[in-house]
Amino acid sequence: MVATKPWERGLPIGADHARQLAPTDGVEIEIVGSVFDAAVSAGRDRGDASAQKSHDRTVATARAGLERLAASMRDSGARVTTRIVWGVPPYESILAAAHDWQADLLVVGTHEPGTPHTRLTDTDWQLLRRARCPLLLVKRATFSGYRTILAAVNPLPERAELTGLDEAVMAASRCVAEARGSTLRKVEGFPAWNVIDAAADRCADLVVVAAARQHDFAAAVVGNTVQLVAGELACDVLIVPVAEDARRGGLRSQVG
Repeated sequence: MVATKPWERGLPIGADHARQLAPTDGVEIEIVGSVFDAAVSAGRDRGDASAQKSHDRTVATARAGLERLAASMRDSGARVTTRIVWGVPPYESILAAAHDWQADLLVVGTHEPGTPHTRLTDTDWQLLRRARCPLLLVKRATFSGYRTILAAVNPLPERAELTGLDEAVMAASRCVAEARGSTLRKVEGFPAWNVIDAAADRCADLVVVAAARQHDFAAAVVGNTVQLVAGELACDVLIVPVAEDARRGGLRSQVG
């Protein structure tokens, strides 16, 4: 699933990444966008028929826009659907759509148009913290492959309760590396600057980290590390969420 943000214009920058990372016939890409109008929503709650018409017109217009964008991807052979969801904040709508669609990967662009920089918005941060499927933060407007992938492992080796994070990172890293013919490297994922420095030294195109989906001290430390890595790196970042039961047993959350 490729998430667009309300202020984006044109095909989201993650769309080409999603298309090239999902080249097989059995893979489907969905582009999701969110819209909302507070006045229209209040009118609908009051049973105002004109507000309902405004809602339907807004959703239809947004869907038509996504369909025009999706057409170029379909022309290249990709299987693409579109979805418009109504609600605020945008990240809530995106997360709900990803859960409803049972997305295997959520792709969102963080590139700041017209500049070489990236900027993580509140939507990006919330998706990073809460997405239940792997999340690919796209930092670059164009996709030319992932020559070097850096897998951040062993975040807190002394914490036995985090067993499973390394397996999740390596499984996801291998999946992408095999699909793209990438060189895979490992780096110790704690502290965060180990990863950031290694990514620069090795000219990494993608860094893969795991996020522990549990509210305890160790998971909080890992979460802070992931957020710092995601915010500082200039390359794409793949965040693989790992629930507590997956860490203690088999892996349920990984790419592929």
